[in-house]
Amino acid sequence: MDTSVIESVDAIKKADPGDMLTKIKDLPLQIKDAWKIVQGASLPPAYGDVRNITILGMGGSAIGGEFAGALLADNLKVPLSVHRDYGVPGYVGRDSLVIASSFSGNTEETLSGFDEAKKRGAKILAITTGGRLADEAKALRLPLITFGYHAQPRAALGYSLTLVLGTLGKLGLARDMGKEIERALADVAKLEERVHEGARTNDAKKMAIELVGKIPVVYGAGVMGVMARRVKDQWNENAKNWAHFDVMSELNHNAVVGFPHPPIARDAQVVLLLRSRRDNPRHRLRFDVTKELLDRSQILHQDLEFDGASMLSEVLQMTYFTDYVSFYVALLNGADPSPVTSIDYLKDRLAKA
Repeated sequence: MDTSVIESVDAIKKADPGDMLTKIKDLPLQIKDAWKIVQGASLPPAYGDVRNITILGMGGSAIGGEFAGALLADNLKVPLSVHRDYGVPGYVGRDSLVIASSFSGNTEETLSGFDEAKKRGAKILAITTGGRLADEAKALRLPLITFGYHAQPRAALGYSLTLVLGTLGKLGLARDMGKEIERALADVAKLEERVHEGARTNDAKKMAIELVGKIPVVYGAGVMGVMARRVKDQWNENAKNWAHFDVMSELNHNAVVGFPHPPIARDAQVVLLLRSRRDNPRHRLRFDVTKELLDRSQILHQDLEFDGASMLSEVLQMTYFTDYVSFYVALLNGADPSPVTSIDYLKDRLAKA
């Protein structure tokens, strides 16, 4: 296998015309900017007096809400759900906070939910860079948090996550994450030295070389279950590569039975187990036993775990590292990491229907 495309800074730059690498590196800068934006936002105190929270979003906008809900699960004052579809759940009403998050402001599923939430009299807040969502929020004088960042939605996780975390904290619905964010970014800065394109000993490049040509199946528990989905999505969109994810311990009630077949799985797949020292002890045991079952079926697997000052730190380090790996796999696949032509095709066909 020719790995020259990821061996030098010049080769990497040439293979990355959309400059996805810079967007990956920008994660800490996005988080700092987003925190500053949300701290300066004016939010109605009444928005903190709700019985439930629904975050509307798709793709890169939704995953920020998923992470926020998982990170704050033990601290949220009311239930939170992420709605990745048209409309809104049946329980949404006047006592609901609905956060419509759309990078472009034109995501049709999110706009559908926004429209329905209006009819139900919910307390609505919009997070976007512009588009129809921003226009309608302004027209209705709804709380609107805007930011400017030129990228694909998936490459703006720092905004979609931090703006939701900051909003929930500011409304008194969850704890303030300011100090945790500072400590987490310090951990990410240390990791950057090991994965940037010019690093002499590069763990991300090493993993990419091991995984290229494989279909990753990503497992995680709790917050890392959300991370498993994020990793899968980055392989799809950055590397233009098949990938799947599953969540512990649900996968122990079904997926493990399917390990033996078909035989081609032994060559085609690799299981990535996203671990955390904060995992439930029973989850840790389940991961260990799951690895024994993978060994019995001769399925390759790798653990991935980062030590951090908090769960947020682990999430950001895992995001940073796996984004780099998916980027390097893209280049090894001969793919441009930035464009999503299949999604563009889908949107065009849907617009014409």
